[in-house]
Amino acid sequence: MNWSIIGLFAIYSAIGILTLIMWWIIYEAILARGYDVREAVFGKRPNPAVALDLLGGFLATGILLYSIVSLAPRTSFRLNVPAVAISIVAVLILLAVLRLLIGGLLRLWFRDHRDAQGDIVTMNNELFKQRNVATSLFSTVLYVILVAGLVELDVFDHANQGLSQIWNMLGIWLLGCLLVLIHSFFYLEYGTRNHILHECFHDNNPAAPFSLLGLVAGVLPLNHYLLITFGPGQHMFNTPELWIFLAIILAFVLLARAVLQIVMYALTGINLRYELVIADNVAWGILDGGLIFSLLLILIGLML
Repeated sequence: MNWSIIGLFAIYSAIGILTLIMWWIIYEAILARGYDVREAVFGKRPNPAVALDLLGGFLATGILLYSIVSLAPRTSFRLNVPAVAISIVAVLILLAVLRLLIGGLLRLWFRDHRDAQGDIVTMNNELFKQRNVATSLFSTVLYVILVAGLVELDVFDHANQGLSQIWNMLGIWLLGCLLVLIHSFFYLEYGTRNHILHECFHDNNPAAPFSLLGLVAGVLPLNHYLLITFGPGQHMFNTPELWIFLAIILAFVLLARAVLQIVMYALTGINLRYELVIADNVAWGILDGGLIFSLLLILIGLML
């Protein structure tokens, strides 16, 4: 048993806490600029939407820290800690810039549109003013997609595969966008009105992002395990077999879910799409996401 790991854990735990504090500072100073984060979390009326958004950032930070620590060079302890610290600062800044960019793109998408309560639709307005949990859950989905791409970067580049890693990162972000589109088209409505942005920012429907989170959290780890099998020089954009395999898996998942919808309606008269989109049934949104995640988890287990 390696007892020295306890000492290392104590040191890296301190680094982890400092990293979370750093993310809080970045969130307060940049991402939520102009809004009172402390009042939202510790005020007389704590805001669960802001707390969930912070939690998504904390989880993303923790995953990035895990990735960097596991890839850090096994040299001396004195050299290892500074390398990890510098790397996590750089990656956190990149994550914040990407999150800020997405917020700007959403602002351009919605323009001067107003939500059901009459406020201009922006990420921070929905979080801080409307206390919109659906928006915070959608933000968590974005964190998952961004982090899934960033963890493919070996900041120490042990294998000298920097270019392939960048292509994989971009490929994962593209895959994440495709999953959002697929979810909107097949899960919410076979059209354009009830897409995920409408459900999360206009209708304040947390059932939709819960369902989406299950799909994204299942497919992206599966893709990660597939990428581990890649040889030197391989990446997502020069390996069409990867996309074909993922397409087949997604088709199976969609088919399984469609069969469940038909069976449920035949036996109980319950329309699962109605529950997800019209009734805003959060309970079914959670179960729907859990169902898809469980199916994909079985596949990941078969690949290990």
